[in-house]
Amino acid sequence: MKLKLILLSVLLISVLSCSSDSNDNPDSQVLDDVLVKQIVYAKGTSDEYINTFNYDSNKLTSVDYGDGYKNVYTYDGNNNLIKDDYYEENILTASIVLEYNSQNVLTKSTEIFYPNSGLDDRQYENIFTYNPEGTITKVVYIDYFDSNAGFELAWTETISYSSNNIIEIAHDDGFTETYTYDNENNAFQNIHTVEILNLLSENEFGSLIFGNTNNVISFTEDDNSAGDNYNDTYEYTYNNQGFPITGTYTSKYGNQVVDIETLEFIYQ
Repeated sequence: MKLKLILLSVLLISVLSCSSDSNDNPDSQVLDDVLVKQIVYAKGTSDEYINTFNYDSNKLTSVDYGDGYKNVYTYDGNNNLIKDDYYEENILTASIVLEYNSQNVLTKSTEIFYPNSGLDDRQYENIFTYNPEGTITKVVYIDYFDSNAGFELAWTETISYSSNNIIEIAHDDGFTETYTYDNENNAFQNIHTVEILNLLSENEFGSLIFGNTNNVISFTEDDNSAGDNYNDTYEYTYNNQGFPITGTYTSKYGNQVVDIETLEFIYQ
């Protein structure tokens, strides 16, 4: 949700990390071996912050934002992603536990919040159903602990895809998130189970890994409030393999620009 994006940006804007060597260049590598190592935001300014991606082969093991803020990933013996732990100042803040059926298809995730999250009065349970037309239905249940009512239906989403990219998340209350993409190689496309990581990006403390095949060039939230919606755009330059190497992110609320950031992509 947009609230998560704003809170994470405000949080990370104060995080300073060390820059990697400038000779990290994927141009001579095999296309399928290209993995993003760092994304540098607002490079060269006092607001610079860096996301560092760590791997075991092509399995993402963590995304480190600096100063003890990070997402850490756990896999089972079938290489299924089964847990996403989020830390703030090295304190476990939230966890997402994932469950699969016998065909190793994601069927359920549970969001668990700890005291420092500010959301520890609740827990979310998400049930995934895969529809014949290629969409996914996500039914969200919430358990407010002080109500003693257990899990109750909160809302339902329909997730639509094109070329393996999420293009729309439509909520049953009329709220809609819409994405459009370029035709180039997504910076995250070679990460193991990137499609699951993409789904987790919608969660409150998930990493911001958007797009499975191509790069997001626009994102819109429409809550039917007569124009009071977010409209974000991304512009990129690319290397000769078609992966983004720089970008400019612009966020608008209605017609007002609320944020502009530069991005630099560094590959290992």
